[in-house]
Amino acid sequence: MKRSKRIETLDARPVNLDGYINEWPEMGFVAMSSPYDPEPSVRVEDGRIVELDGKYREDFDFIDQFIADYAINIERTEKSMSVSSLDIARMIVDINVSRKEILELISGITPAKMAEVMNHLNVVELMMGMQKIRARRTPGNQAHITNLKDDPVQIAADAAEGALRGFAEEETTMGVARYAPLSAMALLIGSQVGRPGVLTQCSAEEATELELGIRGLTTYAETLS
Repeated sequence: MKRSKRIETLDARPVNLDGYINEWPEMGFVAMSSPYDPEPSVRVEDGRIVELDGKYREDFDFIDQFIADYAINIERTEKSMSVSSLDIARMIVDINVSRKEILELISGITPAKMAEVMNHLNVVELMMGMQKIRARRTPGNQAHITNLKDDPVQIAADAAEGALRGFAEEETTMGVARYAPLSAMALLIGSQVGRPGVLTQCSAEEATELELGIRGLTTYAETLS
């Protein structure tokens, strides 16, 4: 079957000439069940966490310390950690177990424990869990605003129309990485013209996404690992 000129043009773009690699745990290229994942563990002394997933408090980085001090319910962490990861995974997809029960239980588990729980779930079960846990007062839709030439004027115009039509969030990406700031700015301006308060983000390399957010060119950064 003869292919259209549009498809031929898209296929010839550099972004579509990239190849794929298999999982490479040694370099961190693995989504689930990495052999390098730390074993879940926690120890509490004098009302604070002194050991988290095999790392002692004196070795915590900023993120470890924030999680230990603010993200984990210290009063119930040891009880939550004693529940097997498989049992927690089954509770997440069990329609007879309420969201409130799940939230109370997982408020005391560590990041490694969370990863271990997710390793027991397939894609459909993960979506079931998201639907149960991520309760939203008002559902919203996301629009993807892009164009073939990364034209910022067109991005701004399309973003304004998308916001006007009711999209609560808009995302853009680009074929040329260095266009990210311009694309993000166009999306932000257009979306706020259409309707103030629309969330925007620019899908790019992680450090770039974070910098765009810090500089105020997006309202959040999405894919940070």
